[in-house]
Amino acid sequence: MVGACLHERFIRSSRPFFPKEDIDLICRDIAKALDEGRLRNGRNLADFERMFAEYIGVGEAVAFDSDGNALETALQHFGVKGREVVVCTNSFVSIPNSVVYAGGKVVFADIREETLSMDPASLVKCVSEDTCGVVVTHIAGFPNPDLMEIVEVCRDRGLFLVEDATHAAGATFDSRKIGSFGDAAVFAFTPTKVLTTGEGGMLVSNDSGLCEEARRFRYYGSGQGKTSFVNLGRHMMLPEVSAILGIYQLRRVEEFVARRNEIARVYDVELGGSGSFRVVKCAPHGRSSYYKYPLILADHVERVRFTGLLEEEFGVETGNVFYPPCHMQPIYQKQENSVSGKLPVSERVLAQTITLPMHVTMTDQNVNHVIESCKLALSRLS
Repeated sequence: MVGACLHERFIRSSRPFFPKEDIDLICRDIAKALDEGRLRNGRNLADFERMFAEYIGVGEAVAFDSDGNALETALQHFGVKGREVVVCTNSFVSIPNSVVYAGGKVVFADIREETLSMDPASLVKCVSEDTCGVVVTHIAGFPNPDLMEIVEVCRDRGLFLVEDATHAAGATFDSRKIGSFGDAAVFAFTPTKVLTTGEGGMLVSNDSGLCEEARRFRYYGSGQGKTSFVNLGRHMMLPEVSAILGIYQLRRVEEFVARRNEIARVYDVELGGSGSFRVVKCAPHGRSSYYKYPLILADHVERVRFTGLLEEEFGVETGNVFYPPCHMQPIYQKQENSVSGKLPVSERVLAQTITLPMHVTMTDQNVNHVIESCKLALSRLS
């Protein structure tokens, strides 16, 4: 199944994958939807939501056209308007953006150096009498190893907890799927993710009231029937065609995650022992989905020159998670409804963090090429 689609000359940092046998079935199901004339809110959407909720191990799942809209919907439900929400600065900018769109005030927490994930000690310092909730990001698909401590902080202080699981479809912690620990969780299905619907996202929760409200909000605030609108809302539906893609990707997700872990183990062995590179280890009681593979460069390795050599000389594309971090982004340097100071760990470590190619179309030969290219590029800089 894997490794069949990649051109050897250039190894992309990420890539969606649909096996040929799935493409044939997907085309059949799309043709059926076109023939039936049901392109929105049909059986495929219902099936995808049901299957996803069962996979994560939660009561309900509500699909959206984006993970940002799914998160904003949850935050509105939790009543963040005028109040503070703590998020990790090492997140994609859509996370704090959703807080702002929901009327909340963003407070940025720092990371732990060895995990790249929210530091619970920094979280505690961020909590004030105006704090109403926390969004914890499972960065690059790694379950935050301090997740249970963060759950306890929220429980003790009466704060809601939303899991940003946008990177983490298929990740586990203590034998439970990521997305089943908080009051709600959001997943993303953009083309670079572990599973994709083209574009889209999912809100999952055991809170039936939240899910009912989310279904109304994603279609103009609709009530009973087609002409009763009981809340303000927007159009944020996931189309049937996207749901069809999601069904077939979800059926493959364990296969996808297993291959990503195989690739990561080789990277770990070949690159983790170098004094010039550090790798991020998954907690022993967890499983990463390896949405991305972070590689932390030693201070003496010039990141821009190193990544430039990898791409220009060796045909290896790299990425990052995430630099600059959110609190350093121009919008949050000037955003009035955010609370941001210096976060020294993220500022230092993320400036030296890159991500190596990670996707299931990579062959063993591709993986070895990436490793050898890293070593050769490093020798060029010495």
